Amino acid sequence: MEEVGDFEASFVPSPKDFSRLDERFRLPDKTWESLSGYKDFGFVVCKLKKGNLKLTHPMAFEFPRRDPKKLFFPTVQIHDGAVHPKAEFSHLLLCQKMDQDTFSVTHWRESPKLPGKEIKSDKDGGLVDPARHVYRLELTGERENVDKVF
Repeated sequence: MEEVGDFEASFVPSPKDFSRLDERFRLPDKTWESLSGYKDFGFVVCKLKKGNLKLTHPMAFEFPRRDPKKLFFPTVQIHDGAVHPKAEFSHLLLCQKMDQDTFSVTHWRESPKLPGKEIKSDKDGGLVDPARHVYRLELTGERENVDKVF
């Protein structure tokens, strides 16, 4: 695990690699039985450190898309070692649409201005293009516990 701002985080290339993580981050074998569609997925594992949650910075990561025409957000939640049909969501999804992207952002809210100087490029690792609008979608409340694909 690495310390990344307010999180302890690691990348796990496949489900079998979870065995290399500290026990508190592993999932029971029965959990993987209910997640059979994830056998060839990699995983970002993160845990919020104890502290003031009001000052927590966003978590962001970038990965190649399996289907370049779709936008994928890994939002399935696993609590108590189980994947429940419904989960309590408190997510703010953000994206930027590039010229070649064909996914729809119809239900997303577009930033009123370009990120420009609002985002410190030396802090985001080049993740945000200052010349493109940012789109946001809030997912809150009890929802179907699935990944979001647009």
